[in-house]
Amino acid sequence: MSLFYTIFSRAFEFFSRRKIILYAMIVAVMGLSAVAMRGIRLSEDIKPMLPEGSSDAAIDFRLLQQTPFLQKVVINLKAGPEIDRDGLVEAADRLAKALGEPFYDRVVAGPDLEDPEELFTWFLKASPSLMTESDMTRIGEFLNQETVSLKLQDVRAKLQSSEGWIMKPLLRGDPLGFYMIVLEKIKFMNMFKGMTLKENHFISADGKNTLLIGKTSIKFTDAVGSKDLITYTKRIINANTPSGIAVSFLSGHAYTTANAETIKEDLYVILSCASVTILCLLFLFMRNWRAVFVFLVPTSVVYIATAGILSIYGSISAVTIAFGSVLMGIADDYPIFTYLSLRDMGAYGGTDVARISRPVLFSGITTMATFSALFFSELPGQRQIAMFSIIGITASLIFSLIILPHFIRGLPPTGEYAVRHVPIKGAAYRTAVVTVWVLLIAACLICASRLKFNGDMRAITMVPAAITAMEEELKQTWGDFRGMAMVFTEGMGMESALENNDRLFSYLKRRVPRDEFLSIAPLLPSAHTQEANRLRWETKWSNQNRNIVKRLLDMEGDKEGFSSTAFDLFLKRLEERPLAVTEDGLRKAGLGEAVDSMIIRDGSVVRILTFVPDTPEVSALFKDRADTPFVARFVSNRQFNNTISTAMVKNFIQYIIMASFVIMVFLAALFRNLKKVLLAAVPVATGLIFMFGVMGWRGIEFNLFNIIATILVIGLSVDLGIFMVSRISEGNSRNTNMAVFLGGLTSLVGMGALALARHPAIHSIGVSVLLGMCGAIPTALFVIPALGGSRGPREARGSLQ
Repeated sequence: MSLFYTIFSRAFEFFSRRKIILYAMIVAVMGLSAVAMRGIRLSEDIKPMLPEGSSDAAIDFRLLQQTPFLQKVVINLKAGPEIDRDGLVEAADRLAKALGEPFYDRVVAGPDLEDPEELFTWFLKASPSLMTESDMTRIGEFLNQETVSLKLQDVRAKLQSSEGWIMKPLLRGDPLGFYMIVLEKIKFMNMFKGMTLKENHFISADGKNTLLIGKTSIKFTDAVGSKDLITYTKRIINANTPSGIAVSFLSGHAYTTANAETIKEDLYVILSCASVTILCLLFLFMRNWRAVFVFLVPTSVVYIATAGILSIYGSISAVTIAFGSVLMGIADDYPIFTYLSLRDMGAYGGTDVARISRPVLFSGITTMATFSALFFSELPGQRQIAMFSIIGITASLIFSLIILPHFIRGLPPTGEYAVRHVPIKGAAYRTAVVTVWVLLIAACLICASRLKFNGDMRAITMVPAAITAMEEELKQTWGDFRGMAMVFTEGMGMESALENNDRLFSYLKRRVPRDEFLSIAPLLPSAHTQEANRLRWETKWSNQNRNIVKRLLDMEGDKEGFSSTAFDLFLKRLEERPLAVTEDGLRKAGLGEAVDSMIIRDGSVVRILTFVPDTPEVSALFKDRADTPFVARFVSNRQFNNTISTAMVKNFIQYIIMASFVIMVFLAALFRNLKKVLLAAVPVATGLIFMFGVMGWRGIEFNLFNIIATILVIGLSVDLGIFMVSRISEGNSRNTNMAVFLGGLTSLVGMGALALARHPAIHSIGVSVLLGMCGAIPTALFVIPALGGSRGPREARGSLQ
């Protein structure tokens, strides 16, 4: 026996004479775990399920989080047949006023415009800085007698309307309507399809809906804050909405709250079902009250692993806690094998403990090494689950090999009721088993070719039907503003970002229909572009052109009854130095919300958003970044999903290769025999192929969290393979079949509990591992002995040498 394994022999003999020390150590470990878990912080948000790092997927996701409406609360009020527009506007104002601190910084019902005259004044002064070469060509077409006559007739009609007193400064300062060219540019910042402004409110095209936009400082990744925000919003809506008006709202906080609440509900179901069922199975098969000691190993392990994660990370994800049932299913394999092996020996000593430690220890270490592949994941939740599992498996090995033997010593052998090894079968039986197995593998390989990888984050997040309905309602009423792709341009400072954004706008307007993309460039060009526009304006209005305009205005104005000085303000403006357009100027003009939606500051870096259709054609425009005259990054949900899917396939292959290499290394170190190594790996390969085959057959898509399922199947299956090969080749225990069957059954219970979850990420792990273990357990029990050529340990020693 290796000198290393005598550690367990000496430990057993040492603690056999010093039980007080053993008990004190157990109390100390559990006490320290209790201290670590005091004031436990359960992270219920979705951060652990989101990619991080420097990969394309992680960068794209961080940019996606800057989507304007993800952090804001969008509230839609819909009027019934008995409510007119005035009643709808009044209800919107009342609700906006009621929604306040500490949850909302402000709620707007329309442009932030206090004085319409100020907007008109800004238009007049700023328009020269926004006039492009094509705009000036259009202005040149105004300089004829017929056009000027028509323009002044329109001015007369507007002055005589009910709103004429408001528009008088604008009409005196711009009788030819140059401001209309600037108004057309505002369309490039209108995110809502068919939206009109009535009484400074966002009104839908049918006049039956109005929109409120709430700004909150609560991050949508904050589960507790999001829940409070949603609860507060619902309460205020119920208290301030009159009958006849339906109110619905949507934000990233709603998704976070739905996920957190679902996971919390799942925790109780998963952990309680797994614990009770595993305990019942242990008593059913072991038929002795001391089976409770076996049960205490996995339950204590979950407790210790949770404390370990809290000590390392400071908080623990709710998804990791839900994984506790899986850890119970993994961690109970080792105490079950130890219990059945030692009890079968009757009176045992330290040497016996050392002898059974070899397969137990190698099984645990191999499983831990398999989980270590998850440390390379971009999802912090997967890395935390890996650490959680490794801490738990380490604790289970220590409990199983050092502590448990002292609590089951003296039990009578289990020969009268144990599930013994299957009676020796002949070559015909073994051939039949292998034939069925080969045919099943072949069928599963064919079906596995249909397996699809789904990188959509919605596939692993909870999206209730109510939220889906709200999304569709908003889309039908206001357009798919949440589904557009984004192009990020950036620079060190505002001017650098604006210059980059100007180049992007010039690139897009030649390739994408004007009404299909949104950009701030037409209303906030760079200083360099504005200077070129102003120079063009000043050149246009030389003395000759000003004289032509003055003559036409005097002549046609006299016909319409205007005085000779009616438009002196306009003529004077043609001589003045135009006003530069600034971010603050746009805010004063009532466009603050649009500006905030398109300009993002991150320290000294300024990012500017452009919204484009999320289509393959538009995406192709940014495929070769080196070929574009600007620095920009195209980001969209569709592309992000494709990126995740591509990365998932790559990571999946890497994990499989890494895990397979680790397994083969440890199996070779354990058995030092090629046939034994291959036999022990048979349940691993079968479990994976069966899982992929059934998923492909049933159309179950492979998502990010199925990678965890793959690691689980590998780790659990190799345990079964090690135990079975050890039994048939080394005669470790005649109850190994019982240990493999019961260990596999309790693992199925742990996985099955996850399958009961409503949360898609947790549920998908449970279903996938259930499929894998349904292939691995029968393979370990029947195929390994059939391929090994024997069913009894003595015979196996000869056949597997």
